[in-house]
Amino acid sequence: MKELIYISLAIIMAFGCNERDDTAPSRVVITGIDSSKKPGDDFFMYVNSTWYDSAQIPASQSGVGSYSFLNFPQRIRMQGILDSIAGASNQAGSIEQKVGDFYASGMDTTAINKRGFEPIKPLLAAIDSIPDLPSFLKLVARERKMGNGSIIGFSVSPDDKQSTINIAEFSQSGIGLPERDYYFKTDSSTLSIQRAYKKYLSSLFELTGTDADAAEKNAALTYEIEKLLAASHKTNIERRDVKANYNKMAVAALSKKHLTLNWVTLLNELGAKVDSVNVAQPAYYDKLDALLKSLRISDWKTYFKAASLRNYSNYLSQPFADNSFQYAKVLTGQAVKKLRAEEMTQAVDRSLGHALAQLYVKKYFPEDAKKRMRVLVDNLKKAFEARITRLDWM
Repeated sequence: MKELIYISLAIIMAFGCNERDDTAPSRVVITGIDSSKKPGDDFFMYVNSTWYDSAQIPASQSGVGSYSFLNFPQRIRMQGILDSIAGASNQAGSIEQKVGDFYASGMDTTAINKRGFEPIKPLLAAIDSIPDLPSFLKLVARERKMGNGSIIGFSVSPDDKQSTINIAEFSQSGIGLPERDYYFKTDSSTLSIQRAYKKYLSSLFELTGTDADAAEKNAALTYEIEKLLAASHKTNIERRDVKANYNKMAVAALSKKHLTLNWVTLLNELGAKVDSVNVAQPAYYDKLDALLKSLRISDWKTYFKAASLRNYSNYLSQPFADNSFQYAKVLTGQAVKKLRAEEMTQAVDRSLGHALAQLYVKKYFPEDAKKRMRVLVDNLKKAFEARITRLDWM
């Protein structure tokens, strides 16, 4: 399912980290336009077909587009910063020390491989020791707070109808494939992904010591639970309806509606002291409540193990990471695994993005560049203001 990320319009961006070149002509480059096509018939291909026919997707990427080219030099600079501080004697508690230690720990593959799956053994043991459904829900909520998502989709964001306050939001979740249609389509490509996903889950269980037959059964059970949950999911198109995704409900009302899914316990474990929440896709939580009642606790424990192994596999020893990539090859079409340094640069950016940004700005974004960017932004705001005032229909 290798896809090109198409360029629909030319993008002009100013980079504060570049030197000014006052001799450069100020113009939009239009060499990529295909004049053999009429813009009124197909504007997309009029603008993009030349690039579309010639662009090559790097083997270590699943797609390519304008942002790929724009982000590449920034990633190289970030990696350079990380390499320089990872082995340095940084002041304890400094940003350099925190970011450098994080990066260095991920680059130490010898130590990572030596540990195997030791880092998640306590979690797997905790799942094994779950005695009942209330205990299961508590652990699910605690793990969700730590980033280990499963059946609960939880976030905090501005209230769509009162943007000055934040609201706790629960969205559909519980599946390992990208979205619901992957469980129900029967074309050859989707069936291939389904098989690869089941094999991936089975291999994760085997890598933690489960025998092959039991691992295959665990994977099949996990997949069937995910498919049951996926049936209640809204499609990507349905989720575009912003109004339909706003369903503010009182916690007391939800507790009466869902007798098995203990909302008070979930919210307490998540640290959300609220009396109302937005349930973006109510049908999912209706289905989840019913399944929590009908399925055995042992089934849910197997499912939760699979979800946890899937979430953490990329951060464990090489066999886990390789297994994860073999599945990703089928899902995305990416032919070659990214270099470790690139993966860790992206990991630092995801987990410690603000800290890394401070180091980046310090080195590559001087005060003069900041002033120029402010002028650029101010001019953009003035241009939009002038445009809006001329639009009578808005």
